[in-house]
Amino acid sequence: MSRPQPEQPTRTRVVPPASKLQHARPGVVSRDAANVADILLRLPPTERRNAFKSRLTARERPHVMREVERATGSFYGLWRDTPSGFVEDVLGESLWSKQRQVLDAIVDHKRVAVPAGFGVGKTHLAARAAVWFTNVYPVGTALCITTATRFRQVQRQLWPHIRKVVPRAGLPGACDTVQYKMPDPYGNDFVAAYGFSAPANDEAAMQGIHMPHLLLIVDEAGGIAPMIGHGTNNLLTGGHAAMLAIGNPAMDDPASWFEELCIEGDDPSEPTTITIPISSLDSPAITGELAPYCTDCPEGVERHSLADHMPDQDWVDRTIRSYGEDHPYVIAKVFARFPKGGGGIVIPPSWVEAAMAYEDPTADGWHRLCDLGLEGETAQHTVREGAWVRLGVDVAADGGDEFTVYRAVGDALEFRHASAGAANDNQVSVAEVVLEEIHAAQRLADALNSPHPVRVKVDQNGIGHGVVSMLERWAETGRHRAQIVGVMVSESPSQDDPGAVMRPWRKRDEMWLATRSLLQPDPSSGRGRLRLYVDKKAAAQLSTPKLLSTTSGYTQIESKKAMKSRGMKSPDRAEAVLLALYEPEPLHKPRRRGLLN
Repeated sequence: MSRPQPEQPTRTRVVPPASKLQHARPGVVSRDAANVADILLRLPPTERRNAFKSRLTARERPHVMREVERATGSFYGLWRDTPSGFVEDVLGESLWSKQRQVLDAIVDHKRVAVPAGFGVGKTHLAARAAVWFTNVYPVGTALCITTATRFRQVQRQLWPHIRKVVPRAGLPGACDTVQYKMPDPYGNDFVAAYGFSAPANDEAAMQGIHMPHLLLIVDEAGGIAPMIGHGTNNLLTGGHAAMLAIGNPAMDDPASWFEELCIEGDDPSEPTTITIPISSLDSPAITGELAPYCTDCPEGVERHSLADHMPDQDWVDRTIRSYGEDHPYVIAKVFARFPKGGGGIVIPPSWVEAAMAYEDPTADGWHRLCDLGLEGETAQHTVREGAWVRLGVDVAADGGDEFTVYRAVGDALEFRHASAGAANDNQVSVAEVVLEEIHAAQRLADALNSPHPVRVKVDQNGIGHGVVSMLERWAETGRHRAQIVGVMVSESPSQDDPGAVMRPWRKRDEMWLATRSLLQPDPSSGRGRLRLYVDKKAAAQLSTPKLLSTTSGYTQIESKKAMKSRGMKSPDRAEAVLLALYEPEPLHKPRRRGLLN
């Protein structure tokens, strides 16, 4: 089915304040413009916009806007109560229905909560709200503050949009990295908007900010710490203060601040708060709604609909097939709802996402893989001098499963190989592929001056037993120098701690819980101990199995059979990740002491 043609964007550009009306008597023009401005300001927003565009010529509009500035203190005061009108008339952009609904809700509500699915333009929308708010009030009386979970999100996600919009629309002032400065009537630079992020436990971060007109934009609101979220009330005590909180619902925190806010917005008894969800299914690429043309792509790119950048039905179907309809990722990022019982997942999706987003260390002693001059090492992430190099190998149990290899270099975990099909039934061929990976790992270990031998952990079930035997034999004959460790995932754990909160029932459970502990964010730093450079399949599989328990109190991980019964594929890639990280025995076994030693 062909997609409807995109709606033509509104391109009614206002003339800069310095423009002058030609062929008009100044006294008459000034008096008439003042009368027109007064009439327009009294009209409802829709009627005002229609009259401004249809009753006034391009040469008359600047005079009228100058009179509006005298009356309201802002050249753009006509759009004070219509953010969507500002975006369309002043910025020259078009909006689709959900964007228009969210923007205009800021005028009538103190708190606007927007739980949003993936790819629906939530950050794009928040940037337009910031630019509108700072331009429709007198300079020096309005302040927009933007925040997010991490400063990197503030700096790299929201503010690039603001920096692009301001000069393109010819708005006053200029933007730097996270500040928008405008000249005040006295010739000074006034910071009309700025971005920051606060530590999760810094209660004072949301205090001491006062302004006649204040807008707080909370981007990535699903990850905001409760103390920071509740602290926003300190900023909303003034007569004209508002907040736009927008982001994906938290996938693994059933009592998040953002969920509390969204529940409050659904309560009719709380008229100052409104919740407007935008699911991926609301995307114009799915609903067929006429969407505006894209205005963010570089010049030279063929004109196209904004819907081309948004989720379509194919993306939704593929995501549901990968995760399952009841997975927290799908509930949050497709349906824009808050998952219930998210704690039942072994490794919450947000932990995996965070580990995939951590920045690389760049201090002395860290090297980019591609800079080491090794054949086949093209990755750009950094690894540490002397890091331990390890491999995890999950051998396909049958033609339907995958044979996968992942590599851990210190705290960095990366994809190396995946294949499926009848060829994997040949254990010699499988062993030869592993041998190639061992040689690459050994070259890397030598380049990093690693003091530890390369260690290879192989799932020993099925034909994996034969693969382990061949690799061990090849080590004896000098074909490689790695330590080969066969792992029987159905065995009892290597160790059992009766006092542990989670006591694994079998070795497979132990592997999952060990990786969970490495990915779990530390409360003091907010980050886990791993950096993941893995494919989407592995990321999905890591956050798919459910956390179960036996009647005797041991912790169990959902079995592959149970996962397949609810439409999930075997988590072969995830379990190769686990094997790369899991250590069933110490690197150097302790020496026995005593009379017989």
